[in-house]
Amino acid sequence: MAEFFSEAWAAEAKDAINNFPDDTYRETKLFMYWDWITAAKKTFNGSWAVGVRDLNRYVTFTFSDGVVTTAELSDEPPDASFVLAGDLATWRDVMDGYDAGKAVMYRRFRLDKGDVFRFFNRIYVFTESLVAMSKVPADLPA
Repeated sequence: MAEFFSEAWAAEAKDAINNFPDDTYRETKLFMYWDWITAAKKTFNGSWAVGVRDLNRYVTFTFSDGVVTTAELSDEPPDASFVLAGDLATWRDVMDGYDAGKAVMYRRFRLDKGDVFRFFNRIYVFTESLVAMSKVPADLPA
């Protein structure tokens, strides 16, 4: 199991986002939802960073036509198109199954950088990517 927000975890999170969802999870939502996500994801070319405020750790995912091509770890807020960060308690809750969409909507994760309208134009791409990350086994700090 990789340490949370380590190079190994970031690489696994990248693969998880690119291969998400599996058939079982896909069946929990309408097919039109996944069609919308596929279309929205294909047009995203840019970077999206997620962070843990308590740890001052960030992973920046670079997307090319909706495919994550890189995942880079940093100790400072990155220069990404969007930066979404939460505290460790929020990440722990999401990793334990708390709804990622609710975590964003209830501002447990906050958009620290980026155009709010453009972010919410693809909100389901981002929230389902958070779900994909939550499926990556991780050793979270105490």
